Order: sequence, then structure tokens, then C-alpha cells
Amino acid sequence: ERIGFNKDIISRGKYSELTAADQRPFRPDEAELFAKSAQNAYKQFRDKAAYSRSMTVDEMEEFAQGRVWTGNDAASRGLVDAIGGLSRAVAIAKQKADIPQDRQVGHISLCFFNKYDSLN
Repeated sequence: ERIGFNKDIISRGKYSELTAADQRPFRPDEAELFAKSAQNAYKQFRDKAAYSRSMTVDEMEEFAQGRVWTGNDAASRGLVDAIGGLSRAVAIAKQKADIPQDRQVGHISLCFFNKYDSLN
């Protein structure tokens, strides 16, 4: 049996429907806000990566430019400490924290980023 589904958007505020843009094209002002948000996120990531790699922002930008590197390519450019997945990362973190490798540890995911805070 088929059931009906309707989607109604109730919003308040100039950009409150920005996440509903998958249902329609961006308005010009929304496109500009989205582009600024993406550029801001890119710059924050690039700057943090440069700092953590002891590189200048210009040195990091040489490699970055929004590209994605394979593990080996990233390693050859000094962008990563080691090749591996999550289990390798956990093993390295345990070693640095003096936690025995055979001790079970939990994984916690946190998300507390408001993508539009820095654009106002």
C-alpha cells in the first residue's frame, strides 16, 4: 500500500532555508554565502594543517589548493605522520599517551561546528 508524503518547510530568517536548497537552486545571495562559508572552512583547515605541520601558510598552500592526496603522496609532501587507517591512528595515539596497546579504548565523535557563525 502506498502512503503519501509531503514536505513543508517552515522557516524564519533570511538564510534559514539555505539547507533546503537541495530542493531548488541557490538564490544569488545564498550562493555567495555558501561560497564564503566553503572558503572560510578551507582557510581554517589549511591554516591548522600548516601550523600542525610546522609549515607557513604559503608552503601549505603550495600543496593544498583544495586537492586530495593519496596517503603515499601526502606522506612524501610531509602532510601526514604515518600511512594507515583508524586502527593505526589509535595505535599511535595509545603509544603517545603511554596506554598499553592491548587495552580497549572507546571512540567518541563530536560535532559542534556552526558553519555560518564566522560569516556574520
